[in-house]
Amino acid sequence: MLRRLEYSKFQLYNINPEDIENAPLQPYPFCEPSEFRIITVIDEPAAQIVYEDWYKGNDPQWSAWTDEIHFVLQGKAEITLWEPPDLTNKITVIAEAPCVYLIPIGARIQWHILSDEPFRHIVADIPNPGFGFG
Repeated sequence: MLRRLEYSKFQLYNINPEDIENAPLQPYPFCEPSEFRIITVIDEPAAQIVYEDWYKGNDPQWSAWTDEIHFVLQGKAEITLWEPPDLTNKITVIAEAPCVYLIPIGARIQWHILSDEPFRHIVADIPNPGFGFG
């Protein structure tokens, strides 16, 4: 059965580093004791967009529930990704600001933060997965 089409409203967020710098540190899901900062800046049916800081010494891991586009604003990280559907193709790259990358739905991913400054990025999840972070 198809779900009813739900329209999003226009949203604009002006990127302000103070917004993320003032967000509280919190545990990164499933990777304790890793900590990160996160705020949700757009929350519409079409997309959920979050602003995040990850830190050296914390190696976040994730499984992509939607297609994700990451816009790196600052910092550097080694990214290891296992591609769907069977996660046998492993890719390792270095992402350094400014850059953008796509994580496909179903991928498994791990970041190893290389920079002393935060790995600051904006993530667009399409469609909105409904995560309750930040």
